[in-house]
Amino acid sequence: MKSKFLLFIGLTFAFCACHHKADTLFGTWTVDKVNVQFDEQHSTPELVKQIGEMERQNVISITSDSTLTFKGMDDSLQGRLSLKNDGTLLLDNADFGQWKDGCITTQTTSPLGEVVVRYKKAK
Repeated sequence: MKSKFLLFIGLTFAFCACHHKADTLFGTWTVDKVNVQFDEQHSTPELVKQIGEMERQNVISITSDSTLTFKGMDDSLQGRLSLKNDGTLLLDNADFGQWKDGCITTQTTSPLGEVVVRYKKAK
């Protein structure tokens, strides 16, 4: 009986720890930092600046039913969010970004280079 009780307590703590981790994802996330790494031979400083300004308009919203909504200047996505043990965020089973140190980071690659956007939870 004692071992069953200890097992129950252990499982309860494990469930609470996992549940709490996911709870911190719920809410609205806004852009904290944009890093545009484009090939200088195929872009201009004006283009890099414009891309950075466009990315700063992005907003991610995550609800308690694990629905993620992404809204950007030219793009909108919505789907079911899941979190892998390594911090990888999946949107409808496709790689969306990384959750680490209280931030969500997304990376987009194009023929011109890559754009890395870090989001922080809005207060």
